[in-house]
Amino acid sequence: MRQLKLAGIGVLVAATVLALGFLWGARGRWAAEERLALVEQQLLLSDARRATYAGSLELQKLNFGAAAGHFEAARADSDQARLRFEAAGETARAEQAGTAAGLLNEARSLCARLDQAAGERAQRAARSLEQAAQPSPRDAKSAR
Repeated sequence: MRQLKLAGIGVLVAATVLALGFLWGARGRWAAEERLALVEQQLLLSDARRATYAGSLELQKLNFGAAAGHFEAARADSDQARLRFEAAGETARAEQAGTAAGLLNEARSLCARLDQAAGERAQRAARSLEQAAQPSPRDAKSAR
């Protein structure tokens, strides 16, 4: 009977140690997943800015077809960033990314009409993307 009681206590101690180890390891993993999501959002925004600037450069060369392609890629990245910001509950940044997506869509349609006003829309979209890329206080806290 005494051996059975000691074995039961040993199993209980082992289960407690395993559970505490799991929780300790999971805590670090959750923080790493938050940082990964933040980096992925920043990557989407930087890709959108890159494509916006590439489209603006193509407009300077009067290559409207290539510019429209760059603006479409930037719009898709901006829209994806908007969805991620909405899922994270960051409405201000989601609005900035959504504004940029709308402006890039306008720029693309202006390129289809061979209108150089697309460059102005692209510049406004780039400014919106810059504002969306500014880290929020929540980002600063999770980066620590």
